[in-house]
Amino acid sequence: MYEVEYCNKPENGEIKSAHQQLDNCFCDGFHKKLKDLDRFIFLVDMHTIIESCAEDLKNIAIDDFDMFWKVNKRLLNYVNAVYGYKEYVNNYDPPLSVITESHYKQRKWYRFICDFRNYIIHQSIIIKDYRPADADIFINIEEIIDILAAYPYPNGWQRQNAENFSKWLEILKADSVPIKDSHYLSMKYIVKQVNEELSEMKEDVFRYAFDKRIKPALQWLISLMPKENGIYQYTFVVNKENLPNDVWEPNYALEDFVRRIIKYLGSDNQICKELFAMLQHEGYDYFYDGYCSLNDFVEKCSCKS
Repeated sequence: MYEVEYCNKPENGEIKSAHQQLDNCFCDGFHKKLKDLDRFIFLVDMHTIIESCAEDLKNIAIDDFDMFWKVNKRLLNYVNAVYGYKEYVNNYDPPLSVITESHYKQRKWYRFICDFRNYIIHQSIIIKDYRPADADIFINIEEIIDILAAYPYPNGWQRQNAENFSKWLEILKADSVPIKDSHYLSMKYIVKQVNEELSEMKEDVFRYAFDKRIKPALQWLISLMPKENGIYQYTFVVNKENLPNDVWEPNYALEDFVRRIIKYLGSDNQICKELFAMLQHEGYDYFYDGYCSLNDFVEKCSCKS
């Protein structure tokens, strides 16, 4: 069995018993809530990774064409970051596919970059057109269509997908730069469009995941904490038969999550505002990381970000 204990100073306060016991399933529940919080943090991280890879690609410049591998390195980093995000959100718990699949079908550039990534990887499509004047990289539409038409697909559905992608490329000629008999798509332009579409999707994804998983997880952590003089106390949930390995600290889990979200998203982000409103509604207004109010904690974390 687990016992709930608390104090008002985690470092050297007097430990008191809340006279409350929890069954052995508690540990599994706590692990699940921590996993929910970590998965949300990684969801935020993936957007940061995409934005960083986009900046790397947009700012690439080479003086020696023997160093063109650097261009393809940054291109691969970017398309794999976007595709990795697509796979992550589609396998998220709670399921986010109701949001992400509609964006995939309705937003042409996000869909394009995910599909294009597959053909870069599986059909060995090479990017080799570069304009030194502005360090832009270009996709030759006709060349890619020819590569896809000549590839020996093992399955009919793969050939059909490639033909559909080729038709999509024909439509994208309207966004391309025509040079002689070919049409070229600017990667800088594509990256800009993809990031704008992902920014729209990000807000929907964050809000859905926050409402379905993060708020309930934080509320569950708060429910473990006893109050004294109207203040939630710093809580330890302890299995005394397995000390010191089986001690859980819900305040630390909650406050560490709040700190990281403020740092990663910024206190003006809508998700952060909803987080602060939830904490105020629950009455969690005293943070043991700094022994300060919620407002002071937000200000302190904002200064560090």
